[in-house]
Amino acid sequence: MHNSLRQCLPTLIVMLAALFLVRPVAAQQACFTSAERARAEQTAKVYRTPDPGYDPVLGYNPATGPRLGAPAIDDDGLGKPIRCTANKDESPGAGTTPKFHCSVAGVTDEDGSLIRYKVKPHFKGHAPEKRNGEIYGEFLSSRFSQAVGFFADDSWVADVTCPDCEKSLTRRFQGASFSPFQPAAGVELPLARGIDVNCNDKDAGSLAEALEKMSQNGAARAEVDAFKLWLAFIDHGDTKTDNHKYACLKSRKEGKDRICEPGQAVFYVGDMGSTFGHSSSSENKAKLEVWRKKDPIKVSGGRCTANAKSVGDTTISEAGRQLLADNLQRLLDAEKQNRTITRVFEASRNAERDRPASEWATEFERKARLIIDARCSN
Repeated sequence: MHNSLRQCLPTLIVMLAALFLVRPVAAQQACFTSAERARAEQTAKVYRTPDPGYDPVLGYNPATGPRLGAPAIDDDGLGKPIRCTANKDESPGAGTTPKFHCSVAGVTDEDGSLIRYKVKPHFKGHAPEKRNGEIYGEFLSSRFSQAVGFFADDSWVADVTCPDCEKSLTRRFQGASFSPFQPAAGVELPLARGIDVNCNDKDAGSLAEALEKMSQNGAARAEVDAFKLWLAFIDHGDTKTDNHKYACLKSRKEGKDRICEPGQAVFYVGDMGSTFGHSSSSENKAKLEVWRKKDPIKVSGGRCTANAKSVGDTTISEAGRQLLADNLQRLLDAEKQNRTITRVFEASRNAERDRPASEWATEFERKARLIIDARCSN
């Protein structure tokens, strides 16, 4: 028996090693197929009726509360300080502005995974004249876009401390060294799962081509026209393909594939940093003197056109003008009631490096009135 046991011992060792070393194989990631992407391009929408309870100062409807993982804010919508650790992005994208990714201990998604924030710092220095205007443009465009019915990533402005985040920078700083403390940094969470093909992270689409394709496939012209006019209103200037996304608000797994639920595919601007005053230099973006120079709509002989970049046909129908005008009027009414527009500009913290929030609100109302008072016989 002793000899028999000795002969069997190697086999037993191998079996025990296999038992302890084998790990469960992770479930294969479900991805959108090329057919699903094509379907999204045919059915995506750019507009939905705004939630009447949405508060652009807070960035959510108080009745339902903030989205999972949203950074903490105070009653005035000002972001509270964040301390996080580096969370490297293996697919940082083609943007030239330095960004880093980080997570906060204990802040997790439904699956228990750490939520990763995309953070835009002031990469040319903290002095007011060097601050990155994209941070403020992104915040303002996100909050106001959602208030008038267009889709956007969620954005906040907060002081961010991340001691090890230099290692997760997507680009090096310019003319300044990285600092673990970044005042008034832009913090972002994506709108929804991007619709790419086989999880290749390529969820973008050309702005003009996407809008034309939607129109050809039966999208409501009023909604597409209102979207074009809104892009003119916020002066969306960085219109390269990578900045415009197809996303799915609600999807499900079906076998090894991921399916976007009917009516849940959307197209939106995924990088709204170059807005509220478009400029080629980051420090001159979201400057009031720049934004004042361009009116969103032109009316000539009853024909209305949107002063928007890279949207294809800029002709605006009366129905499209009216759709945006109605939503802008609701914001103007909210401004009279509780200073909503002014408070959004205050929450952006842009006054720390530009003009006071009250001056921005005045220009917002002026541009809104141009659209509200226009009439289009196109």
